[in-house]
Amino acid sequence: MTEKKENDKKEEKAEEKDKAEEKIKAGENNKTEKKDKKEEILLSSENALKLMYYMIAADGKVNSDEEDKFDLIGPELDPDFQKKKEWIKKECQTRLDKASDQKEYYKALEDGIKRTLLLPQPKESARISPKLLVWNLLVLAYIDGNIDKKENMLLKYIVRKTNIDQAVYLEMESSIQTVMDIERELSWVKATDRKYNIVEDVVEELSKRKNIIFESVKDLISL
Repeated sequence: MTEKKENDKKEEKAEEKDKAEEKIKAGENNKTEKKDKKEEILLSSENALKLMYYMIAADGKVNSDEEDKFDLIGPELDPDFQKKKEWIKKECQTRLDKASDQKEYYKALEDGIKRTLLLPQPKESARISPKLLVWNLLVLAYIDGNIDKKENMLLKYIVRKTNIDQAVYLEMESSIQTVMDIERELSWVKATDRKYNIVEDVVEELSKRKNIIFESVKDLISL
């Protein structure tokens, strides 16, 4: 065998070895990615509604704006919301009413949320994605324009436990904050004494911006 042929064979073997090593590395990387990326936990509509109620009760009281928004979102998640609403409220409130001080109250909130998240997986027809849940929780938490410290802590706890990507949560949080800024600007514009046609143009532009954000969030939830 000539020296050239021997060299060619060595090169072929070296190439085969490199390819084999690359395949092994690729396989290991895929395993690592799958291991690192945890699957999001789906919830039943009832459990999602319980978590929403715990959120609006986080600061120790449920005001009328929070209750109205809860009543508005509820039917979108569960067509039987009106039938279930009272016992969901009663179940959550019974747990919270046992607390004798603020420290115990927060512990009762966290315990209620933890138990709700540990409940069995829902049926196929009643699954709520954690991203949809968290967006609704953000909407409820920011109903008065700002988020309470307890609400923020509970939200982050739910995000961790349902395995939502942190980048997704931060984008949602940024979106709701921008919506709140637009709402404040809309209120200010409508309260000014500027000419109607000027106000109308500004209101229309701000409303468009808000709708664009909502559409962007819908896309984010559906991913």
